[in-house]
Amino acid sequence: MGKKYWLLRRLANCGEGGYVKRIGRPLSSERPRYPEKYSWWSPIIRKLVLKEDLSRDEVEEATFRILRLIERGDESAPLLMASFFGGLTFKGPTVDELAAMYPGMERTRRVTLKFNLSKPVVTAGGTGGDTVKTINVTTPAVLLAASAGAVAVKSGARAFTSRTGATDLAMSMGINVYSSSRIVKNCVERLGTAVWASSIAYPWMEPLIELRNREFAPILFPQLDSLRLMIATSLNPFSTKRQVRGVSTPQTRLVAEVLGKIGYERALVPLGYGVDESIRIDEFSNLGKTIVSELHQNGRIETYEVDCEDLGVKRGDVNEVVSGETHRQNALTILKVLSGRDRTGRRDLIAINAGAILYLADEVDSIREGYELASNTIDEGYAIRKVGELVKLSGGDSKRFSRMLRLIRPHNLR
Repeated sequence: MGKKYWLLRRLANCGEGGYVKRIGRPLSSERPRYPEKYSWWSPIIRKLVLKEDLSRDEVEEATFRILRLIERGDESAPLLMASFFGGLTFKGPTVDELAAMYPGMERTRRVTLKFNLSKPVVTAGGTGGDTVKTINVTTPAVLLAASAGAVAVKSGARAFTSRTGATDLAMSMGINVYSSSRIVKNCVERLGTAVWASSIAYPWMEPLIELRNREFAPILFPQLDSLRLMIATSLNPFSTKRQVRGVSTPQTRLVAEVLGKIGYERALVPLGYGVDESIRIDEFSNLGKTIVSELHQNGRIETYEVDCEDLGVKRGDVNEVVSGETHRQNALTILKVLSGRDRTGRRDLIAINAGAILYLADEVDSIREGYELASNTIDEGYAIRKVGELVKLSGGDSKRFSRMLRLIRPHNLR
């Protein structure tokens, strides 16, 4: 038993009215006096220290209370967040525990969207934690899939584990990610797509990102895998029932099971690899194989392997898909892909993931067909047109979008 684990157990016993001896002398025989607002915490931390599974009610309540404390900027939030999510990570979260976080997060939601649509709505995202800092893939994949006929939406935030987050990228292209829920609903129903800041629906999101920027973050956050899994599985501002949710660690089946348990009807959970397993990305890969766990409508989960060459895609070079240093640079890169100016591995990576969305949206019968449809959609000019339409309808910056387009066009085509 490690020294740290031994100490945590002793502290847990102390919290239940016991005492710790030092050189034969009792330090305290009194139960610690928790402030009223923390009275719920003692039995939870004791269970976590003893590596016992938590009940659904305990997980839901802890999730709700900690997210509220983060939202309010309470000074205790980092400690409780680290103890709860770190304890679950150390113990190993169960499917039931991760699923119980969903109703806790739902209690913090400010906005609920309902769409008048005949097609299924699909969203996409990743857990982060890639071993390679790639370009943002799911945001342009969503826009591309929408231009090919799917109803595809994206929620996101400023960069959390990547260099350019979904909202950073969208705003750099001119899209208004902070529009009202009425405008978002209009965008989805008229254009089949929207990119929306998660913080509009979940007010703790921005304060959490601020914590990510604190000096203790490099020590704390790598230990909070269960926090990343919670956000990946429970965050659902569009109330979708289908999603592509990438992971960067071998947890595809776990995430698929959680998604099934909290009410998703279909899902794809990919883990992409490069030339070897030291390169991992949280989306379908054009660099090598992808392990996928697919949640079917009957609740069955199937795990299988896809090689990029099985999809008709030439194996790419990892250096082609590495992120640029600035949001503007990354936005220009994505616009070059969506306009058909960039035909490198970046295009294939985005088109494969758009193909997965099209497959999940019932627009095609396979991911390979989806990739081919997405590629043709770029060449026909529909993808870049869809971005321009979203910029305008979201109330975004059309002048910025126009300036960006002028920068990516060859001089002889201006």
